[in-house]
Amino acid sequence: MIATEPDLSTIALSRSALYGVAAATFRHPDSPLFRALAGADELDAVVEAAAFGGGSATERIVEAAHALHAHAQTADRAALLAQFIALFGHTSRGTVPPYETEYGTGGPFSQPQEMSDISGFFNAFGLELDPARHERFDHICCELEFLCFLCAKQAHAIDAGDGASAAEIVRTQRIFVRDHLGRFGRTFFFRVAKEAADTWHGAAAQLASAFLEAECHRLDVPIERAYLPLRPEGDFDVPLECGNCAGECGAEQPEG
Repeated sequence: MIATEPDLSTIALSRSALYGVAAATFRHPDSPLFRALAGADELDAVVEAAAFGGGSATERIVEAAHALHAHAQTADRAALLAQFIALFGHTSRGTVPPYETEYGTGGPFSQPQEMSDISGFFNAFGLELDPARHERFDHICCELEFLCFLCAKQAHAIDAGDGASAAEIVRTQRIFVRDHLGRFGRTFFFRVAKEAADTWHGAAAQLASAFLEAECHRLDVPIERAYLPLRPEGDFDVPLECGNCAGECGAEQPEG
């Protein structure tokens, strides 16, 4: 039987699924999205998505997915919760802050500018913060879910024969990965893998890191070899909130 190359829509949907899985792995252990990852069916879905959307990192993603599944079979809720709190804390400044604007070398005035830029991407697609949740636009899960949404939207545009919209969406993906997730995500996943080696979160970081590197290659985004430092504490306190998106990415969209 001759293997056929997946079409562009299938690749985009597979990438969307991988972004969604990556986001779910860093959710609170009580999150339904997090709990769903423990099942064998979800593992099969990750492996299938990696085959189509993993690009140059397919083998690494599949290996990390199997490691993630193995940890899910042995770690109980109490252990996962304890590790979640140890890594990310109850505030924005845990051992590994999950917020992009907690990293960088700019002064305090650069942080509001970065937050404004990130929120501008969400607002441009009609995505709003969920007031019932306690998160920010720059949370790693929100950024991963935004790319999840963009890839699903790209697939829809391809299926509708709207090449111009699909190209513009890819352009947005490239800019967002280049200016935000590509830099912040790489640092975040590295720190998680270092602090939580041979654990659920460590395997999750390995999976996400491999996929992000593949995405940088796919989108022609240079991979920064230097990791971002943490900003001095107290530079910036953002009272914004962001929660799980509805639809493909978890962000709520306005009616109409």
